[in-house]
Amino acid sequence: MIWVNDMNKKDIGEYYTPNDLVKNMVYAIKNELTNSEILEPSAGDGRFIKYLNQFKVKRIDSIELFKEKCDYIKKRYDKSNVEVINKDFLEYSISTNKKYDIIIGNPPYIKKTKISSEQLKNSNKLKEVLDCKNIKVENMWVSFILGALNLLKKNGVIFFVLPFEFLQVNYSEELRLFLEKKFNKIEITVFNKKVFPDIEQDVCLLYVTNDVNFDKEYIKYKIVEDDKNINKIIYESKIMKNKPLRKWTNSIISDKETEMLKKIINKFSKINEFGNISPGIVTGNNNYFIKNEEFIKLTKSANLPIISKSVLIGNKLLFEKKDFNKLIKEEKSVFLLKLTNSDSLVSDTLKKYIKIGETKKYHKSYKCSTHKPWYNVPIIKKGDLLFFKRYHVLPRLVVNNANVYTTDISYNIRLKEKYEKCSFAFCFYNSLTLTMCEYYGRFYGGGVCELIPTEFKSLPIPYTIVDLKSIKKLDYMIKNNFSVEEITNFVDNLVLKEILSDEEIANLHIIRSRLISRRIK
Repeated sequence: MIWVNDMNKKDIGEYYTPNDLVKNMVYAIKNELTNSEILEPSAGDGRFIKYLNQFKVKRIDSIELFKEKCDYIKKRYDKSNVEVINKDFLEYSISTNKKYDIIIGNPPYIKKTKISSEQLKNSNKLKEVLDCKNIKVENMWVSFILGALNLLKKNGVIFFVLPFEFLQVNYSEELRLFLEKKFNKIEITVFNKKVFPDIEQDVCLLYVTNDVNFDKEYIKYKIVEDDKNINKIIYESKIMKNKPLRKWTNSIISDKETEMLKKIINKFSKINEFGNISPGIVTGNNNYFIKNEEFIKLTKSANLPIISKSVLIGNKLLFEKKDFNKLIKEEKSVFLLKLTNSDSLVSDTLKKYIKIGETKKYHKSYKCSTHKPWYNVPIIKKGDLLFFKRYHVLPRLVVNNANVYTTDISYNIRLKEKYEKCSFAFCFYNSLTLTMCEYYGRFYGGGVCELIPTEFKSLPIPYTIVDLKSIKKLDYMIKNNFSVEEITNFVDNLVLKEILSDEEIANLHIIRSRLISRRIK
């Protein structure tokens, strides 16, 4: 079935909820459905109505923006207790006086750049009504939660399918805190297997209510196998509300474990105490500004050695000059053009190259337009160590013995003189620091984890001087893809054993394993 004149699914957030998940969501709240007034704020093809009508509900109001979908639903569910309303949900949530016992559905996932000005206006109105002006609307699903909150009866239920990012991204932190204060019962369900195989985005279920019979002040977090049986629980935990818990994904570890982590962390200094940390160079257009040796020779251009992709360094602890020379021989683009250098501009070829960039309107791109002139790339100091902010299994802190610059794929660490860079890098690979990478980080499609600057700077690290033989052995282990457990066990024996008990170290391994299971499936 094709809707809305073949509009791009991604642009309108149109990914229908699998029937199995719809059925199981409805059945999960079956005891709450009798004589209830229900709202489905984004009806799609009406599949929630199908299962809701199997129970003795009082009324179902179904909101749908697109008229052809409304007409389809009306024909399919021609019942007196079903009303299909052709309207923008945000407009409806502000204009109606109706309140609902249950609001259930799968809101659209649409980035702020694709949201209309009218919808953003209505979102801001909702924030005013709800007195939550600090909440950021970076995606349509945030607005739908606000709209649902405005239409919910005092002890009503919201049960939504949401993107997994809701649990962890910075921009939804204020929303999470708001929900913690507003509801006494919060339940989160995540899936061990993908629910939407066609998109990289994982999803979760959010269930909130002010149940008069429920006075426990905790967030319940459970992992289920898949959408076919959401009651088959693989893992379950509970964590106290209003701590505050910055990321709800961290509900996967218990209060006791959280307190243990805090206790251990306080024994060590944070990374930002060891030196200065800054993101790498932002060129605005890596393909244009970063070239291979052949281009440099032809244009006689001034340049700087630079790494723009983490794959160029690969898995290693020590990045040496010979490693960089190997990249040059392989004709990799590892030189940053310095187009404002007076000597380089003597080259007519380079002048023509700048004109080519302007013809292609590179100078009008956001980042380049902030440079003066547009082809003047601001240079950030090199780091003694490089931390690649995104990783899959093993976070990567690399010793910059090649003395290269990087783009903003990494954070550059310039250590204070009293610290030795190879020892520092070695110490990073202990079980505590790697556990906190998982605890602080957030993750995206494909299981890639990312640490923003504040999170990286907050990482605890047990620093000690390490002998060269051990450093080279760790470099060998990383190069040869030893398991994380083998790496951390080796490092722990040298840097943690005298500070933490065997039990504490064992618990760190358990917690890290559980945290990483959230994103790597």
